[in-house]
Amino acid sequence: MLGVVTSLATLALATLSAVALADVAQHLFARGLGLLLGIMAARWVLSVGVDEWSEGTTQRLRAQWRHSLIAHLAIPRQEGQRGRGDLGLAVDQASHAPSLERLAVSAATSLLGIVVIFWAAGWLAFTISVALLAMAAPLYQRAGRRSHAMAAEYQARRALLEVRQLEVLQHAPELRALGAVTYGADEIGAISDSEHVLSLRAVRVALESSLVTEFLSGVSIGLVAMVVGFALLDGRISLVRALIAVLVTSEMFTQVRHYGVEFHRRDDAQQALVTLETPNITPTPSTANVRLSAHALVTEANPGVINLDVRAGDRVVITGPSGVGKTTLLHTLLGWRNSLSGTTTRTDAPVGYVGVESAVLSGSLRENLTLGVRHHDADVTAQLRALGLDGTRFDNLDVELLADGRGLSAGERVRLVLARVLLSAPSLVVLDDIAGVLDLVARDHVRQSLMALPDLALIEATVDTPLIIDATTRIAISP
Repeated sequence: MLGVVTSLATLALATLSAVALADVAQHLFARGLGLLLGIMAARWVLSVGVDEWSEGTTQRLRAQWRHSLIAHLAIPRQEGQRGRGDLGLAVDQASHAPSLERLAVSAATSLLGIVVIFWAAGWLAFTISVALLAMAAPLYQRAGRRSHAMAAEYQARRALLEVRQLEVLQHAPELRALGAVTYGADEIGAISDSEHVLSLRAVRVALESSLVTEFLSGVSIGLVAMVVGFALLDGRISLVRALIAVLVTSEMFTQVRHYGVEFHRRDDAQQALVTLETPNITPTPSTANVRLSAHALVTEANPGVINLDVRAGDRVVITGPSGVGKTTLLHTLLGWRNSLSGTTTRTDAPVGYVGVESAVLSGSLRENLTLGVRHHDADVTAQLRALGLDGTRFDNLDVELLADGRGLSAGERVRLVLARVLLSAPSLVVLDDIAGVLDLVARDHVRQSLMALPDLALIEATVDTPLIIDATTRIAISP
């Protein structure tokens, strides 16, 4: 609606501008200048109003999309797909979708100016305008397709660069020990150079789109002005009609030009909306005291069919050799991955997941354990002690931890994450093959802490020796 109103308003103001200029030409200075001042004021109000609407809409949508990102961030990405920069870019692009849609509607509505041109200047000016508009459409589409292809290639290269940077930074100590640091640096440099080349090509494509619109706009206005100029000399039309034809042509092509310049951005915004669609893999909430269940479930990693019901107090052990698909099964049960077939349901109550790769955040020990929820320090410390985490490094809850738990052993990091999980009072805890990073003493601490919670449902995936000794259900996965 705003696009229609603004387009019709600008066409009407262009017509009034022609009347005002004709008054000035006929020495009616007071009326003509007064009308021009009113038109300028109206244009300013219209421009400010549209800008305020666009800015407000963009900010509101950006906040809404950022809030909805939790649905995407709740799904772990696999190794080599860690980058989330595409989501940030998609939020920025999608937030501009209403403004870009308004430009499209304004450009379409401005085509009504063709009728005004025909009335004011006759069939020749009308034919010129229609012909140039017809030429513009395929050129805009071609430029938009090229721009979209370049943007997709650029984003793919940027995502690759982000992933490789993370990998090299993560494995820098190993590379340095092998004397191969330059390998990672050279590879990142090569990808960065290619990204730079792609960005320059994308800029050139965008400039081509702008040049097309500027050229067609200038040619159309020039030809229409020439036609009405000759008609004025022959006395076939009045000055008012001649000015209306030229100004309406200019306004019409201005609207089309604005849309043409942003053509590729509109396509990007539509693609961003697809990217930001909420992933439809959230499991159906379970009922009664069922914490998690699966019916005829087949995962992406193993053709075996899984049927499972986990209730309060159940202890489930999933065994199988490395690489058989245990982690994929756990992720599918939790709703983090799609299944090939079957259904899963899961409780709405908190569910804890602890794996060897579970993250420790950069921040204080207290922040890592409480995640912003208020707990008494004594309760937090008691949970650490129960899991065997004591000593000077764990006495001060305000001590700062490094990102990814650097400085902690794998066993300490896993127990720290488990402490965080248990402090959140979960109804179900999933342990993904963590026994292998724990020594005998640490295993005993973890086992005793879990067994002290008889109503807690537990699922553990392991290669051989499980933490859960008295399992109520055992599932063996074969290759």
